[in-house]
Amino acid sequence: MDPEVLQRKFCGCLLGLALGDALGAPFEGRELVSHSEIHAIAEKTKILRYTDDTHMALGVAESLIACRGFNGRHMAETFVRNFEQEPWRGYGPGPPRVFRRIKLGARWDRAAEDVYPGGSFGNCAAMRAAPVGLFYC
Repeated sequence: MDPEVLQRKFCGCLLGLALGDALGAPFEGRELVSHSEIHAIAEKTKILRYTDDTHMALGVAESLIACRGFNGRHMAETFVRNFEQEPWRGYGPGPPRVFRRIKLGARWDRAAEDVYPGGSFGNCAAMRAAPVGLFYC
């Protein structure tokens, strides 16, 4: 594929991810939201802000591009750095604890074990997976 076309697709996907996240952020945790509620928020909100979900997806993209592939240590350090720069993005209590452990020297592939015994059962990995598919397509 033409590199310019690929770059536009990559940027478009990440922009769509961020926009959907920012539009959905006011409704997080709700089961049903009407179209009129979404339109009302979109019309009255002057500035949309994406959440930790997009923030971490961007971290995945940054790391994959910088390392030209997956480097777990680098990706973990990217997550930590991005969190420290913008901790107000709506992170739950778990990720900052994992980031703190990484900063204190825990291995990136073991840092979450004490925070999430038995593994995380959330959907966070899915919310930051788009850059992986884009990078390896």
